[in-house]
Amino acid sequence: MGTFDISRINFDPKKHYQSVRMQQGRVLTDDDWNENERIANEDLRRSLNDTIGPYGTSDTGFKIANVKNNESGYMDFRILQGSIYLGGQRFELEQREQYRAQKDWLQQPADSDKIPQVAAGSEQYDLVYLEAWQQPVSAVEDSSLFETALGGPDTTTRVRKMRRVKVASDVGSEECSEAWNKLTDDWKKNNLGLINGEYERVPDTKLSVSFIRDGVSDDLCTPATAGGYLGAENQAIRVQIVDDSSGGKKITWGFDNASPLYRVKVDFTNLTVTILTEPKDQYHWPLSGQVVEILPWSAVLPNDEKIAEISGHLYKVNSSYDPDSGQLTLLDQSPILLKLNKVDRNNFSEITYITDQTLPDYYYMRVWNRGTDLASSPSIDVTTETPIPLGNTGLQVTFTGADWVPGDFWVIAARPETPNQVVPWEFEKGITHHGIRRFFAPLAVIKWTNGGENTTIGEVVHDCRRKFHPLTDRDGCCSFTVGNGITSNGDFNTIQEAVDNLPDKGGKICVLPGVHLASVTILNKQHIRISGCGDQTIVTPDYRRKVLATESVFVISGSQNIQIDQLTIVSWKGTGIVVQDEESSLLPSAEITICDNTIQSGIHAIYVEVQEVKGDNLIRILNNRIGIVDTVQGKSAIFSLADAVLIERNRIMVIPDNDGLDPYDPRTPGVLTPLEPCLRLDQIYSTKYMFRQRVDSMLSYVTLYRSFGTNQRKYNALGGIEIGQTSERVTIRQNEITGGCGNGITLCQFSDTALQNEDIIHSYPVYEITIEENTIQQMGLSGISTLLTYKEIAVYTQVKDLTVFRNSIRFCANLPQTSDGTKRQSLFSAIGGIVITDCTGGKIQENRIEENGRSSKEPVCGIFFYYGEKLNISGNSILNNGMPVTSDKSNVYPGNRGGIVVKMCFKPVNTDAQTGTFLAVENGWTKSSGNTETIAVIPSFDSLPAVVVHDNTVLQPLGFALFLSAFGPVSVQGNQFTSLGTDKTDQLSVLASAVFILNLGVSKDLFLLAFRNMTKNQNTYAKLLTNPAMQKFFLALEYLPSGRVMFSGNQTTLDMRYPSINLCLSSQFIASLDDIAFNNNQSECTSLLMVNDKVTTFDIVLLNTALIAVSVRSNNNRFTDGLTMYTRYSLLSYGFMNTAMGNQATHCILVMGNKKVKHSNIVLIDTNCPQSQLIIGHVLNNNAK
Repeated sequence: MGTFDISRINFDPKKHYQSVRMQQGRVLTDDDWNENERIANEDLRRSLNDTIGPYGTSDTGFKIANVKNNESGYMDFRILQGSIYLGGQRFELEQREQYRAQKDWLQQPADSDKIPQVAAGSEQYDLVYLEAWQQPVSAVEDSSLFETALGGPDTTTRVRKMRRVKVASDVGSEECSEAWNKLTDDWKKNNLGLINGEYERVPDTKLSVSFIRDGVSDDLCTPATAGGYLGAENQAIRVQIVDDSSGGKKITWGFDNASPLYRVKVDFTNLTVTILTEPKDQYHWPLSGQVVEILPWSAVLPNDEKIAEISGHLYKVNSSYDPDSGQLTLLDQSPILLKLNKVDRNNFSEITYITDQTLPDYYYMRVWNRGTDLASSPSIDVTTETPIPLGNTGLQVTFTGADWVPGDFWVIAARPETPNQVVPWEFEKGITHHGIRRFFAPLAVIKWTNGGENTTIGEVVHDCRRKFHPLTDRDGCCSFTVGNGITSNGDFNTIQEAVDNLPDKGGKICVLPGVHLASVTILNKQHIRISGCGDQTIVTPDYRRKVLATESVFVISGSQNIQIDQLTIVSWKGTGIVVQDEESSLLPSAEITICDNTIQSGIHAIYVEVQEVKGDNLIRILNNRIGIVDTVQGKSAIFSLADAVLIERNRIMVIPDNDGLDPYDPRTPGVLTPLEPCLRLDQIYSTKYMFRQRVDSMLSYVTLYRSFGTNQRKYNALGGIEIGQTSERVTIRQNEITGGCGNGITLCQFSDTALQNEDIIHSYPVYEITIEENTIQQMGLSGISTLLTYKEIAVYTQVKDLTVFRNSIRFCANLPQTSDGTKRQSLFSAIGGIVITDCTGGKIQENRIEENGRSSKEPVCGIFFYYGEKLNISGNSILNNGMPVTSDKSNVYPGNRGGIVVKMCFKPVNTDAQTGTFLAVENGWTKSSGNTETIAVIPSFDSLPAVVVHDNTVLQPLGFALFLSAFGPVSVQGNQFTSLGTDKTDQLSVLASAVFILNLGVSKDLFLLAFRNMTKNQNTYAKLLTNPAMQKFFLALEYLPSGRVMFSGNQTTLDMRYPSINLCLSSQFIASLDDIAFNNNQSECTSLLMVNDKVTTFDIVLLNTALIAVSVRSNNNRFTDGLTMYTRYSLLSYGFMNTAMGNQATHCILVMGNKKVKHSNIVLIDTNCPQSQLIIGHVLNNNAK
């Protein structure tokens, strides 16, 4: 690398100089010109760095591609053409290059970067990175800079931007950031410096200059001085860190900024140097004892000139320069043979690699002139913080810092007129290096894997270059920008104006930060996206208009592919977003997406009611933060009547008054809600501070509030999500719903349009509803429910195909108690966790339904179905819904109460009223086309039971743990049922307090017995059997569902350990007109027996378990009765066919029926048991005696 022949470097950006000005009659020095250039260049560099960033590219510049192995087993890859900005400097590659043939790296070692050997199943990651810097280029290096008209002397030098692509091997990660951190950490450990925010590697090395006392001047005519610079000439002394193979810290130094540079030929055998470019005068002849540096080539220029490398090898001159021969000789100091790996860098299609290095045509030689100091070593050892004298100059330098980077240099300007001061003045305290400023950036990560057969395969797995677009290239996303005309300005100042100016093909409207007054209507539009800046973009109705109270912020009608996102929508007395098709709508609304918004509203946050279409509406409501102001005008947060709806990851809250009663309220006390009666809403909207304060306060509640079940607040707004009647394919997933006097999720709701009709008499089903992974808390009614009443009139609603999966429903059923014991529920309604009136194909699985209900008086259910078909209730945790009765004086209100309550479930036969007759054929039933008789029932042979209750954990404070009435097969397995008391308001609960199952399905064996009796008495029943109407009746009976009940592997506990007296007939009662399999169960009755002076507490249970059916099998069960009073039988079973084997019981086992098998049972207390029931127990007692 050449150096500048300059007088000094005094540039300091901290002085904030803008430019240099000439003055008349003044001398212009080189430093004046150079500092002006440095000021302008540094300002441009910093501006580009601030504008573009520390590094980035707008094209394929320096992209790494086509990793391969060359024929010698070394890695190679392609570096694509283009530009890249690094540290505020633009580096350009005009045409692609190969890694091993870089034009700016002629001295790349030929044996570097071998292909790694990777074991099978392993991989290695290498980081490809860019190193960039600037270096001078003199006319000696680029001969075209000589002006021949001047007769030989050079003029100015040039500054060239240099770049080299290098590889850091085995960085340990395929992620760019991790690989880059590994490389920069290695640099730090090796004392090469730290990477700053501009991607410049900055060492901490500093150099300070001090003076030697009583020095000897170079000028013998000058008397001795007391200290300071001793030279007789103005000098620019260059001090440079050098790399020495012997190790340790070393420097070299010289006058004239070490600028003398010559082209030379070197005979390394004889250590003879022939200078090809003659020194300009005798003063510059290299003399014996001086230090010279032989420099190899660094880069090749487009005119095929080569420039010098940054550093080379230092020698001492043996014999001085002979002008006649143009030669000098070097001392033999174990020289390093500097050779060139010759590569054809111009033909990229056929690159030839030559591993045998050959000598180049010429080298460069730099002279480090140290004046009269001819004895010092070419490279001088350095000890940190120890002064090092610079020959006979009277100056000494001291280095501090841990880093040490070869090539870094300082330029000390020394003047005889000011011997005790050098320039820059800051040398007195120490300054960082003047150069070289090196910048680095990651380009790509290469992954090496074993390819088999002793091969290794490399591929680029990550492009680490950062991309940017030119400022003149509009991003393509924002068709228009919208400001508010006050704090921001865009293409338009109202959203409505931007919408109206969009072309037919649509576009994106970007709403800038600020408060925007808007009531936007999107009518018969397509492909529009309105996007803001999150919490910084607030859109609210125009408070200056009279319709503020009920106006919506956005109304979408008859439009398709509309998206609203990243907005804060505030409508404290109205609705945030309405999607509703009107008569003027040309097409039904479809593909509507509302996502990532914050919505605060007084009625609805989002209201969707679209026209019925043959296809889907595709409504997406995603990731919104929604708050409903808690007033009586507040309705559901989201209402949707549409098909194919996804409501996902929304946080929905009802925001109550900030009264300070809730200790978990995150709002600042004293900040009133916007609907305080003493506040005018238009004043809040128009006062920026008041408005923003309330918006932020309500937002903090929506974002931060957490319910812990302690809040007994009475809400006024409904809250939650409502799904309108006739909706299909609705998914409600991962939402968080807190607060409101309604249900968390309501199915089969009437729309606002329908509610305007006072003559509503019909309700319609919803279809294919999926509710999963939601958190529902603190609702006044149920967590999930169908619409139960309208204007205090019971409404019967249906759900076809319902999935409720992994939801958490807690602290609901919080409506306050009534003051009397009047009837609170209709026959088919309830309140609690999940309440469904009518459901076909319902799956209620893995839900957490806990701690719903605020008192023991209120009837609360965990899961309630009034009617269901093909129900599956599995894996749920249903705990503490309602409160236990702790006193006999408690006034318990009647109603549906229980853990799992299914009033009726039915196994239907698929029916299809058609014209035709059934003919018995080999493959089943078919239809005859010649008969017009109508058959109403077509058989279905699926094996689904009417209801499945598996693997649930139920703890019910009062009433049934399980109540189930069925007409079809029932399977109850693997459950844990616990009831803490009898619901005395329900007669069936007195019959069985923990588990009640009644199945009205009829056994086919009963039909067989009936037909058998008829055939035995043909004379009596002949007319009946041949009657066509009776034949149809008998055919219909054959397709009635069975009444099989499988009750196996369950643990049932009736726990009555409360001070109140509990009285019931049994803990479990199961009856069926078909078969009961009661096997491998554990049934326990636990009571409290307490006697003191004032009160006696006891519990009466006559039977532990009662089973009644056509056929009963009760085997391998354990019945535990504890301290219950008057318990006579642990098991009472009756059936035409009855089997009881392998049971263990506290009290007697009574098995009754026409045909029965009873043996291998053990009874603990056999007193007063009929001998026929004792069997094994009686034998054991006799043996014990």
